[in-house]
Amino acid sequence: MMERVFDSIVQFGSKWEQEVCLAVGMFDGVHRGHRSVLDLAIEQAASFSGSGVALTFPQHPAGFLRPGKEPPLLMSAMEKAESLLSAGMDAVILQPFDQLLSSLEAEQFLPFLTEHIPSLTAITVGENFRFGKNRKGDSAMLEEFGLGHGLKVKVAPSLVLDDSPVSSSRIRHALSEGNIKEVNQMLGRPYKVSGQVISGKALGRTLGFPTLNLQWNPEARPAFGVYSGIVKERRTGVQYPAVANYGIRPTVEQKVEVPLWEIHCLEQPDVSIWQEGAHLEMEVSSFLRPEMKFENVDELSAQISKDCAEAIRLFSQLL
Repeated sequence: MMERVFDSIVQFGSKWEQEVCLAVGMFDGVHRGHRSVLDLAIEQAASFSGSGVALTFPQHPAGFLRPGKEPPLLMSAMEKAESLLSAGMDAVILQPFDQLLSSLEAEQFLPFLTEHIPSLTAITVGENFRFGKNRKGDSAMLEEFGLGHGLKVKVAPSLVLDDSPVSSSRIRHALSEGNIKEVNQMLGRPYKVSGQVISGKALGRTLGFPTLNLQWNPEARPAFGVYSGIVKERRTGVQYPAVANYGIRPTVEQKVEVPLWEIHCLEQPDVSIWQEGAHLEMEVSSFLRPEMKFENVDELSAQISKDCAEAIRLFSQLL
């Protein structure tokens, strides 16, 4: 998949033989609300046998406009590009938000897009989309401007879950609270942790709970604690139910620079998964408890046994 990501990231100003429907947005997390915008773009592109292209930003525009006050991102630029392509987009434009974009008046926005994408035929955005200098333009204004430029502008209404709109900021908050069930509902898929196996102190092995260790330090961190889910080795696709601790291991560590995601497989895994450098991905399904400091390793071991039993109980409910 990653090869396709690189192949399908294109420059702003790329030439398309086909007409283009452009989905525009930050798309951090590529959640269910975003996919309403993307699905609308795919539908529009199909109506004129064109290409559905996502225009997004690798970093949050607030980082340029208000340095230091930008929200932490749910995913990296490459992870976002991969998710946008998986959602059905034909290509992704990762356009840095810069002085030129920040200074465009709202009235200049569509001429700017058509100048760089001459085959632009349609645009899709979310209901809360803002554009132009000082965020003067909104989705209603974009629809009005579209008529004057011969462009179809389609606006996807906000998606509401439990009486509140689905948003990246709401997902960040739920993630920080350990509310993984709500996170997954808003994403429309399991929250994923991925990385390469690194060597550890083998303490889990001495306690009878060997772990696969991943450094996991995204901008928007999950709450420190114990989770259950499915771990998969990306090369082979082999997967296992697992329980994992995310955090700084206060029982056995004095100071930790980067939090670890420590995964214990609930079934005996294939030996290949233990190789240092193996690329793992864990789909997280449940939050079991916050990370805690225990008096000694015996108390820690007893609690891990309880965590494993609870994870097994939760998995059994899914069968």
